[in-house]
Amino acid sequence: MNGIWIRADERPVQSHFYYFKKKITAGKVNALSVDVCADTRYQLYVNGSLCCEGPCQGSWYQRYYDTVECGDRLIEGENEICVKVYYAHDGAFISMFKKDRAALWLRGRLVCDGESRDFRSDESWECFRDDSVSFMQGRHVHTSIPEFERVSGALKLVSVPVTCWYEARPQLGCYNECGLNEPYILEKRPIPQMQTYPGKEFTVDLKEPNVTELDAGKYTTAKVRFSVRAKPGTVVRIVYAECRLTPNGRGGWYKNMRDEPGGLITGVYDEITATDGVTEFSPFWYRAFRFIRLESDDEFELCGASFEEYFYPMHDIARFECSDEQLNRMWDVSLNTVRCCMHEIYVDCPYYEQQQYDMDSANEALFTYRYVSDTRMQKKCITDMAHSQIPDGMIQANYPSTMIQVIPDFSLFFIFMVRDYMTYTGDIPFVTEMTGFIDRVLEGFRRYEDERGLFGVTPYWAFVDWVPGWPGGVPVGGHEEPLTVSNLMYAAALKAAAEICDVCGKHGAAADYRARADRQNDLTVKYCYDAEKGLFRNTPGRNDYSEHTTLWAVLSGAFTGEDAYALMQRTIDADVDRCTFSMNHFMFRALEISGHYDHADRVLDGWRKMLDMHCTTWCENPGEPRSECHGWSSAPAYEFSAVILGVKPASPGFDTVTVKPYTETLDWAKGEVPTPHGKIYVEWHKENGKLSLDVSLPDGVRLI
Repeated sequence: MNGIWIRADERPVQSHFYYFKKKITAGKVNALSVDVCADTRYQLYVNGSLCCEGPCQGSWYQRYYDTVECGDRLIEGENEICVKVYYAHDGAFISMFKKDRAALWLRGRLVCDGESRDFRSDESWECFRDDSVSFMQGRHVHTSIPEFERVSGALKLVSVPVTCWYEARPQLGCYNECGLNEPYILEKRPIPQMQTYPGKEFTVDLKEPNVTELDAGKYTTAKVRFSVRAKPGTVVRIVYAECRLTPNGRGGWYKNMRDEPGGLITGVYDEITATDGVTEFSPFWYRAFRFIRLESDDEFELCGASFEEYFYPMHDIARFECSDEQLNRMWDVSLNTVRCCMHEIYVDCPYYEQQQYDMDSANEALFTYRYVSDTRMQKKCITDMAHSQIPDGMIQANYPSTMIQVIPDFSLFFIFMVRDYMTYTGDIPFVTEMTGFIDRVLEGFRRYEDERGLFGVTPYWAFVDWVPGWPGGVPVGGHEEPLTVSNLMYAAALKAAAEICDVCGKHGAAADYRARADRQNDLTVKYCYDAEKGLFRNTPGRNDYSEHTTLWAVLSGAFTGEDAYALMQRTIDADVDRCTFSMNHFMFRALEISGHYDHADRVLDGWRKMLDMHCTTWCENPGEPRSECHGWSSAPAYEFSAVILGVKPASPGFDTVTVKPYTETLDWAKGEVPTPHGKIYVEWHKENGKLSLDVSLPDGVRLI
């Protein structure tokens, strides 16, 4: 049976909640299977019990639907199916694609007392618009997340006519016999439903007649629930903060100790207006926070407050432990950061944009491989990014998104992400599908080469890293002439593409990519290397220098062996711009490859400072960051698993591995590394100058 899209017979100019409802009759023994999708977001309830929510965020070319079994919610006799739909107005929630009105697609099969009955969304359904809730999009900070809610009192449902729109046929790919697509191209959800964990109570830090401050204990993303009692009409504001701010002594505030006693709690908020008795509130979308402040101009009583943590479901998480307790804490904080940035998409940060950026996601995906063996999220992310490709070959900087943003270097991270997926999963058929997208990226870079052959100036944002003194994250001069780091990254991406093509059997393409990589490295050395200083300039025509050019000269193979060792040593000793957290993972790799990993401990100092300031997630960049939770900063997870435990895949899918632990700075370490075959267990100790190493491999994995 095909489902029918139905929609509210109005074109709202503002965001609204709509409730689509239908009664069904069940027997004593029941089973109920439902396929469901909606525009823009939905929550499916059976008899008031939440069954699932979606649709999973995806591309313009795929609108995912969910399949859920919910017979256990049925009772004998009459039952109500209710789909709460959040319809986002233009400009709101830019990571979801939508049409011009709230819509629902549902088909169900009810089996009661052995008899099967099919039903679907059609003109028999009722629709109600909720006029008690309005929305505040980006009221205090730039956000691209579902809007914050202003609840003006009791539920106010207004009946809205329902119209049948069209019959959707996902089993036929949502295309007709002439190849024309339906308005929504339905595909099954490729990842699990997000996991809502058991409820937790807050610690009450402050309680006064018109202010209550709450502490979750650590930064988290969660579904929150509050109940308040106050004089009807009293407005209570619920403020969500990533951390407390410290007074600067001049009447202002800054970030220092993240849990500063008495520090300021400020940020985005919801508002609720009290009604008679106890007023309850739980927002539609999850919230990101560590501290919460409820405030009002009038007195109120907080009767209840709880939160249920809400993440992508990560099960059987790998462990790491060593003789340095700080590193153990870094492992846990890195895990919390990855989880808070991992929902239906990898998000750069859960408090602000909630956007899936290529560079952020490439790092987050790599770190996720080190925690769990489930790789469905990485595959979906790669698929999303591939669907974002624009005509000149560039991958959009963040996607899904109804706006187009391009950062050229981020297109290269798409290639690195595919290479990592190939290495960790061995899923060669999917990787082969991606080679066409990779070729278009690299041809796109070729079209922007200047007369010297350097990848030059483009119309796009030339972001590299949030280095102090680099306007908009772009090295000075990067808007006028080629960026050295981009050319070296280009060469590194060509080599990654060659690796991919060789594994996929495209050896001619692999040879071409390697030749292009060598040429790009040679040109970059010719025009951008300062032989007198022994360093790479940030641009061919300026005498500015940074760690970034050195690390990518090593990673691209422009300098190898003793030359790479000497270049890295000169960079360590020189007064140059340093990497921030977004690039530190690649700095670790360059230190390792060049033989300078003994300097990795210096790079870790940035994470030690965050621990000293009681951070429970890793910040976007050093100093006074905008975001307190940024997935790209979880680099310690990779270092501890791949370097300190020393486990790395030696062939696609972990069929062969190397185990070469780095033991210089610790007395012992032990832990697990997930693979498609099962976990690898490693434990090593140093005693009396001798190293003992124990390794346990799952079946199907061979040590080389």
